[in-house]
Amino acid sequence: MAYLARENLVAFMGPAKRPARTRLRPARSVLIIFLASITSCNFLPALPPAQDGSPSVTKRVSFAILEDYDKGEDLREIAKDFALMRELEIDTLRCSFGWDDYEPVRGQYDFAWLKEFVKLAAEHGIKLRPYIAYTPRWAGTAGTDGVDWNNPPADYRAWYDFVYHLVSALREFPNVLSFEIYNEENSPQWWDGSIDEYKETLRQAAMAIRSANSAAQVILGGFVFPDVEWLQSIVKDGYARYYEVTPFHAYPETWTEPGVVVENYLDRSYREFFVRYNKALGESEPIWINEMGFAATPQKTERQQASWRARAVSTFLADPHVEHIGVYEIKDLAPGREIIGDEKNYYLGITRADRAKKLAFHTVDMLTDLLDAGTLTTADSEVTVTVSHGNAVELYRRLFKRPDGRRVLFIYDKAGSPTVRATLRAGGRTALRYELDGSAKKHEHFDGHTLSEIRLTPGDVAIFRIDP
Repeated sequence: MAYLARENLVAFMGPAKRPARTRLRPARSVLIIFLASITSCNFLPALPPAQDGSPSVTKRVSFAILEDYDKGEDLREIAKDFALMRELEIDTLRCSFGWDDYEPVRGQYDFAWLKEFVKLAAEHGIKLRPYIAYTPRWAGTAGTDGVDWNNPPADYRAWYDFVYHLVSALREFPNVLSFEIYNEENSPQWWDGSIDEYKETLRQAAMAIRSANSAAQVILGGFVFPDVEWLQSIVKDGYARYYEVTPFHAYPETWTEPGVVVENYLDRSYREFFVRYNKALGESEPIWINEMGFAATPQKTERQQASWRARAVSTFLADPHVEHIGVYEIKDLAPGREIIGDEKNYYLGITRADRAKKLAFHTVDMLTDLLDAGTLTTADSEVTVTVSHGNAVELYRRLFKRPDGRRVLFIYDKAGSPTVRATLRAGGRTALRYELDGSAKKHEHFDGHTLSEIRLTPGDVAIFRIDP
């Protein structure tokens, strides 16, 4: 799959949900999607990232973390998750606001618990970027799969009214920044309707949000992957006017075929079509990866999960268009909890179900400390990496410049164990090398321009902060 077009059969998944009291909401599950042919981009090869560097781009960068809560959950337990977010210094949460939770009967809105939830988030300094989804049984069209929650609205007036009342009820809370319209709608498992039905759902929601609170952003529902066909249909018909952000999700190496990995996930169809349609036919909305994760199953190690996050964050932020990373998720699902899908659903957290921290928790903490600087400049072309001992097999390097003059360098070899040196175009005073647990120490083999004696092991990422 590494060098095949997305018209081939690919394994993807959908968003995790907790089981509700009245019926099961699906957790992450493998979804096999056979993509329709995309006009003018059939059989495009997915090229590996260029290793000679690309032009520097300065862009805004932000981070969020994800966790879903159903109406009525114990706020004292939720506060424990918020405390973990404060430790990470990630102050933005993406979560679901279920239409079925807050209007179980038409015209009967129940926002009391939700307001307490939003207030609790504000008390912890947490901003919210919810997605609105999960159609109540009374409100949806007749679907094809016997499930109600993924059906499009049958009556767009009812949908408009719900969104308007929801946004109006939360207008007093400035920590609610935006509303995303449904989720992974390009998958029939999560949207049992057509593109046209989604576009009208998006339009009605955007009008309701802007009428109720003009300060709130509207976000397109995050695609399962960078779906060229769906984006083209949305933007060519002028629907980009109804949202401010174009998001998609990334779970390479958990729910993709062998060969689809972090380093080729943003393939040629993404670069030459998804980005171009977003810019030329859309309104150049920021592109976000608002959901990203790796399952540390019993067959995987926590170190593999932590290394994956370092590879993924550095690779995706090196793309000139990606401005946001959403970390999925705070904690694992409890063992034995009902889910739809395979065992990977249980192991996506950066903490265990009891909130015991995995290695990835400390890795994410370190990555945001280094990269959550407001803006970053991609600068791969300003560093040259050469092999001094051994053999490189699949060598990558990423360099970012922060507004304070510090630079952050990532170097790794997917399969080899070479010793390398990295020469910077501009000099520096000191260099710190970071481990995946967040610890750091001075790199002694640094002469102001070249970091020497960087010993690599397969898949592990060497991370440096170079101070001016």
